[in-house]
Amino acid sequence: MKKLNNTQKALKRMIQDTESKITDEELFLSSAFQKYQTSLAKAATGRSRYGLQVLMEWDSSENADIAYTDNYKIHCNAANPITQSFPSRFLRSQSLTGLTGHEIGHLRYSDFASLQLYLTNMENGSFYPEAPDNLPSGYKANLQDILDAMEEKDNATCLTLSRCAAQFNNILEDIYIEARMCEEYPGTFKQGIQINNLRMSELIPSIQEQIDCGYQPFSIMSNLILSYCRTGNINNRTNYSGEYTDTLSDCMDYIDDALIATQGKERLRASNYLLVLCWNYIQPMVELTRESLKKQDSTQVGDALEDLLRKESGSGSPLPTGKNGGIPKNIPGPTVKSKTPITCDLSGLDPNYRQDAINQAEKVLQEEGGRIELAKTTAVLDGNNPGITYASQYAGSGYENAANDLARILNDVATEKAQNDYEQELTEDLQKSADEIHYGNAHAGIHVTIHRINPVSDFFIKSYQTVASPLLRTSKRLQSSILPLLKEEAEGGKQKNLLFGKRLDMRALHRKDGGIFTRTRLPDEEQKLSVGLLVDESGSMGWGDRITHARKTAIVLYDFCMSLGIPITIYGHSTDSKGVALYSYAEFDSLDASDRYRLMDMSARNGNRDGAALRYVAEHLAKRPESQKLLIIISDGQPADCGYSGTEAEADLRGIKNEYRKRGIVIFAAAIGDDKENIRRIYQDGFLDITKLEDLPKNMTQLVKQYLK
Repeated sequence: MKKLNNTQKALKRMIQDTESKITDEELFLSSAFQKYQTSLAKAATGRSRYGLQVLMEWDSSENADIAYTDNYKIHCNAANPITQSFPSRFLRSQSLTGLTGHEIGHLRYSDFASLQLYLTNMENGSFYPEAPDNLPSGYKANLQDILDAMEEKDNATCLTLSRCAAQFNNILEDIYIEARMCEEYPGTFKQGIQINNLRMSELIPSIQEQIDCGYQPFSIMSNLILSYCRTGNINNRTNYSGEYTDTLSDCMDYIDDALIATQGKERLRASNYLLVLCWNYIQPMVELTRESLKKQDSTQVGDALEDLLRKESGSGSPLPTGKNGGIPKNIPGPTVKSKTPITCDLSGLDPNYRQDAINQAEKVLQEEGGRIELAKTTAVLDGNNPGITYASQYAGSGYENAANDLARILNDVATEKAQNDYEQELTEDLQKSADEIHYGNAHAGIHVTIHRINPVSDFFIKSYQTVASPLLRTSKRLQSSILPLLKEEAEGGKQKNLLFGKRLDMRALHRKDGGIFTRTRLPDEEQKLSVGLLVDESGSMGWGDRITHARKTAIVLYDFCMSLGIPITIYGHSTDSKGVALYSYAEFDSLDASDRYRLMDMSARNGNRDGAALRYVAEHLAKRPESQKLLIIISDGQPADCGYSGTEAEADLRGIKNEYRKRGIVIFAAAIGDDKENIRRIYQDGFLDITKLEDLPKNMTQLVKQYLK
């Protein structure tokens, strides 16, 4: 017990050390963080998106996506420059939650069917739902130019307009769905969305910088509209005044109306107006498209146009994509019977309110930024990662839970990583021990290899959960008869009605059976028994479900021993090209709580060189401090390996049995095949004839019980 406690303390130190060294990539790509994001997504979408998953990715390449959804999965790139620009790990986690919230907003509120119809019509030369009217003075000529090109089915114009229309609509739709999410989820999602908006707005170059860098006029205009939509303001550090800001002023009324419209078609109509008002900035791209169409087909040119707009745009997320790159279909949400129409208060989309939200997000960054030295990252600062920020000073809605969630996830990831490292060290120690053992002349030149699964996959966990329930009930029934005795022994106490003793019980002198003595027994903290189980995994074990029953026995025996605090180790053995293959399923010093799942890997494999396997497990058991040591072998036949069989192998096994009996290890062999007489001859008084395989788990556990009394 003392050794186990020391091992647990060592593991705890490993977890603490590991926690401080975990990188963003390890944390955000961990199954724990993905499950956390998925749980947020499921809570926000409910039954309308059954099976929805959030998949975290790490792609730091220049043109990598930030986040997108295909209607069934949400993909978030944790290495994106927006997220990685934040000074603390807590804020980076919030940023990723904001990206998840953004994509959920698309799934919940975007009208994909209308969008598909809109873009198809535009590319085919017509406005949908209808052409703009009541334009401001000075723009009617723009509309006429567009209508003329559409009537002529001018491919360059229609293709360019469709890509520009998608850009405008995506901007309007992004802001609308984010406002809806912030209204409905004013905690973690809102915080993440707002800090992302702040950072993306900051990263948009000023108007003059975009002009100086040679941005397409349409990209400059698009970024101005995007900045206004996000913040109610624009990035104009150089006090630019000219045609771009004049055009934006003419666009504002259409933008403001579109952002508060609950119907997606209103944003499509607004996008049509923006196309007309910005026609002068689109025309240069039409000419570029026309030239490109002379060399490439429409699909290639359209893709190149999208890449150009994405490169020069400050927009964070692309349009949602469905299968084969198309626009996804809407999945109908749950039907709600109500006579009251659904309303949505989007007063928060007022330009002044949007600016207030950005100011609030700036406060959060200032709070976190004050502790940047505690939370710096490889991607942003000087190449190391000394820690994380566990909680936020800012008193915004949802902050405390989000910080606690991140701390918990980080600890889970650190625990898993430390346990994996510990298990790897354990495997190396086991192999070292195997290499140091002298196996005898019968095994000269034979190499023993230790195999131990690390980490344990979900497949084994699910397999165990499928078969374990009835077996664990068997274990519990067997425990119930022995547990009171073990408890009494551990606690000590007064024993009465004994036939022999030194102390009379004056109150029992009337008894006629002679039980008149008493004895006081001190509590016994010393473990009396340790158990080893060695399972033959030769190919013949696959016949008649022998290996299946052996596996069941291992499950029952493991649960029985662990529940009663009995140290147990379980190994399987076979042969491979190098010699003896030992499979470590349960170890005395294992701490990752996954040994029960490792048992599901027990299989019929190759040959069986029993002597080397038996000596290894016996030596393993001999190092235990318990006063009694029990080693159980489950086998269906004699040893069968190249150069190791017949009388020589039998003599080797008898020698090993006698050797370790003198060292306090009792060996029993449970014979479950047709070769019982030979096994009886080898193990003699340690032979157990198992006639019914179904009784194997119960019989082996009963054997252990005998040595507990």
